[in-house]
Amino acid sequence: MKDKRFCIGDRAAVLLGLCLLLCMGLFALLWPHPEFIAAERRYRASAPSAPSLTDWKTDQETEAFLADRVPLRNVLVAADSLAEVATARRTELDAWPVAGAFLEKPVTDPEGKTSRRLQQFESLSEKSGAKWQLIVPRSHGYLLRKKMNGLLQSLYDQEARIYDVLTSNARFLDVLPDGTEAAEVYYRTDHHWTLQGAWLAYAACCRADGLPVYSLDEFNRSSFPGFFGTTQSRSGLPAFRGDMLECAEPKDPVILTADGETFDHLIFPGRAETYDGYAVYLDGNHGMTEILNPAAPGGTLLVFKDSFANCLLPLLSADYRRIVAVDARYYTGNFSRAAEAAGAVDRILFVYSADSLINDTSLAGKVK
Repeated sequence: MKDKRFCIGDRAAVLLGLCLLLCMGLFALLWPHPEFIAAERRYRASAPSAPSLTDWKTDQETEAFLADRVPLRNVLVAADSLAEVATARRTELDAWPVAGAFLEKPVTDPEGKTSRRLQQFESLSEKSGAKWQLIVPRSHGYLLRKKMNGLLQSLYDQEARIYDVLTSNARFLDVLPDGTEAAEVYYRTDHHWTLQGAWLAYAACCRADGLPVYSLDEFNRSSFPGFFGTTQSRSGLPAFRGDMLECAEPKDPVILTADGETFDHLIFPGRAETYDGYAVYLDGNHGMTEILNPAAPGGTLLVFKDSFANCLLPLLSADYRRIVAVDARYYTGNFSRAAEAAGAVDRILFVYSADSLINDTSLAGKVK
């Protein structure tokens, strides 16, 4: 007996599928999308260029353009990221969730760059005649490694070799020794220090220089809820709960000079409402920054740094009358030129994450 149940013909099924694809493509093209994807800290792919007979990239450009405009893209990205985590396909880390936090990938140093950097820092400091110190904090992932599965733990264990080299150098300030409670010194969604982590680094610097260590209660403090950092944005996972971004700056009047502009404060509350909330410190990253505090007991401090030091500098400005900070990623000259521009200094401080110390090409090219 012939089956009378309704069924759709092959041609109709193909036409229906093509219509659905066409509708999705038109939706992706015509539906308004903000060009900047705040959750991922990047701009969407541009429209494909005109086809070329010598450069066959039109198909790749078209695919990237449409992929960034797929309906419900954020939901699809989150679902894919969750699947990668559930199936342990993210062993080569970009950002990995562990114990409620988002972690940076582990750092390795197979070429011995750590020792070379120490030699370069020593040579630079000898030219200036100032004593120097170095801060490279143990990473969030390294501190949490014992809470990971065996495979991930072994990846982070490789970082131990870097810290072994650093701790053997008398100039190294071990501000986050092994065993430090990670939740107190790192944000859940970001790889930077919390205010408590920054204070530990500040206290270590001042003690090493014989300067007073002020408690956080002796600073002007401010808090900004709903902070989502860069580590979470790279994970592709949904952000259900943000961090409380806490800041501190001296109660004494200060003068901040950055990129030719002058300010009378070090914390910028308006930046907390942007996608880059961490820019509340010093109004973001700059090639060379100067902070003056005439009431401070110490002299002049020259800091070579990455963004890790941004939350530290406001604390240090309570103890140093003058701080000159140089970020190789934005400073056009080399470090020797920066040291000359800073003039006479009493102390030099290098503050870098392990990743920047080893892998930052701008640092490698300018520390001379």
